[in-house]
This record gives sequence, structure tokens and C-alpha cells, in this order.
Amino acid sequence: MTTRTIPVRGLTEGAILAALVALFTVAATVLPVAGIASFYVSPIPLTLLVVRHGARVAVLAALVAALIAAAVGGPLTGLVIILTFAPLGIALGAMLRSGRPAPTALAVCATVTTLSILANLGLTLAISGFNPISTMLEGMRQGQENAMRFYAALGMRGEQLEQVSGVMRQIVELMPRIIPLLIVIGGLTTAYVNFEVTRFVLRRFGFSLPALPPISSWRAPALFLWVLPLGMLLVWLASASPAPVALPGETLRMLPPDDIAAIARAPASRYPGLQTLGLNLFILAQMVYALLGLVAGWVLLERYGAPRWLRWMAVAFAFTAPQLGIAVFFLGLADAAFDLRGRWRAARAAEVSS
Repeated sequence: MTTRTIPVRGLTEGAILAALVALFTVAATVLPVAGIASFYVSPIPLTLLVVRHGARVAVLAALVAALIAAAVGGPLTGLVIILTFAPLGIALGAMLRSGRPAPTALAVCATVTTLSILANLGLTLAISGFNPISTMLEGMRQGQENAMRFYAALGMRGEQLEQVSGVMRQIVELMPRIIPLLIVIGGLTTAYVNFEVTRFVLRRFGFSLPALPPISSWRAPALFLWVLPLGMLLVWLASASPAPVALPGETLRMLPPDDIAAIARAPASRYPGLQTLGLNLFILAQMVYALLGLVAGWVLLERYGAPRWLRWMAVAFAFTAPQLGIAVFFLGLADAAFDLRGRWRAARAAEVSS
């Protein structure tokens, strides 16, 4: 029976990189501005250890880093390494070490990051009773009130002020229902940035890592075309099943029929979970098709020789002009359904060859 030992060089590098992870994590807790950067830098030493020496060395280094961080910054600082940095760094290192394609590595890292975010939220709520989501929503409501006071001080009155207030109120009311989508987007964005930063750093150490396909070639899977109608169907089914409103007899005798009808027809769903799922799927599809529309518009302008500054200006207008944003969404939907970019490239190749 043979036992696998860890090389001395691996132990030495693991100790040094574990100290780096602990240093980055503690710095993030002491220097709030460094927190964002540390989120993308701290997993890199663990990824490097997995690529060079395997997952065992990285796991051991993560435990040592957590102990150091806990001794310096407290137990919660050590838990941040265990729940956040270690899973992402080790998962990315395992994907790169096994030679997985870049899209597969990104998908695995996004899943790990999303689970880490959920674990951090649950642990924070269980230990301290602090709910960061409620704090965020309360901050948004206070921001809405401050913005309304600011607009009123500028002289905005009447219907215009009510219109702006209504839009802000809808956004604040929508936010609690799309928290699952925001967590998924946060996990995907964090994994993408960390993947690119890790590739950049590891190239300095002589490692050739697979790159993601260029954005101009990104496409949604064919099955994703059903996400938009599925989300709309779930929202409709939930809205078509209003929750029953049981009013006491005394209330029924006191209220006029119009008030009773208004209460009974209040926008309360019998299936709020189904409605939330449908709403998240619907907004996810809108965001994906909007992104594909921007890419398709970029490719189309590039085909006709539009300068780069004009293409960036079109992207900026798509974010500021609602009508153009709607057009971009439908362009992305058409591109996903009919492969417009593939047709344009084929037509361009035919023109060049002829």
C-alpha cells in the first residue's frame, strides 16, 4: 500500500500563498475600498496551487489561510476564505488543470460562486441576524425619497414629478422579487471577472490557459428560446389565480360594493412562488436578448464599415433611449431565432470571394 505525499516545494509554495490569501482577506476587511479588488485577487493563489501541485495542496493552504485570517481578523474573516475564496479558487484551478474548455470552466465557477453567495447570506443572517437584502431595499427606499425631495427642490411639480416617482417606486417594489436573478447575475459576473484576471496573472507564470470565445460569437443555446414564453406563461398563470380575500361580515356590511370589488381584485397571487419564478425567467430572457442584440448590432455596423467610435455611441444610446433599447431586444431575439450574425457573415464572405 502506497501513500501519496506532498512535495516539499508544494508545501513551501502553499505556505507562502496561504499567507497571501490571508493578507488579501484581512486587508479587505480593514480597507473597504480594497474589498472589491480582493474578491478577484484572493482566489488566484489557490488556483495557482491547484494548477501546479493539485487540489490537496490548495485545500491545505486554504485551511491554513483561514486559520491565519481568523487569528488576525476574527472568525468571520476566516469563514470568508472557507465559503468564498477557497471554493472559487480551487474550482477554477481544477477546471484549468484538467484542460476543460473555457465556457465549461466559467459555468462551473459561476455555479460555485452563486452557491458561495447564498452560503454567505445564510451564515450572516444566522450568526448576526443582519439581513443585507433588507438593508439594501431600505437604502433604496430612502434613496427614492431623497431623490424626490431633490427633484421637488429643482422645481419639478405635478404630473412630471408623479411620473418619476412612479418609475422609482416600481423599481423598488420589483427588487425583492428578482433577488434570485440578481444573485445568479452576481455569481456569473464575479466568475467571469475572476476568470479573466486569473488568466492574465497565470500567463505571467508561463501557463497557457484557454480563452473564452470572443463576445461577437456568443450565442444562447437553442433551448433558451423557450425561457421567454415560459416566464410569461408562469406569470400569467399566477396572475390568473388571485388569492382569495376573506373579509369579516362586519367589514362587508360597512364597505360599499365598489370598495369590496377593489379589495377582491387586488393584485395578490395565489401562487407567489410561481409568479416570482416566471418574473425572474422573463427578466433573464430580456437581459440575454438585449445583450445578443447589442452584439448583433455591433457586428452589423462593423460589416458596413462603421468606425469604432460610432459603434460605441450606438451602444451608449441603447442604454439611454428606451425606444432603441426595445429595438435592441427584438434584434437579439431575431438573432437567437434565425442566426442573423451567421447570415451576415456568410453574405460578407460571399461578397469578398466574388
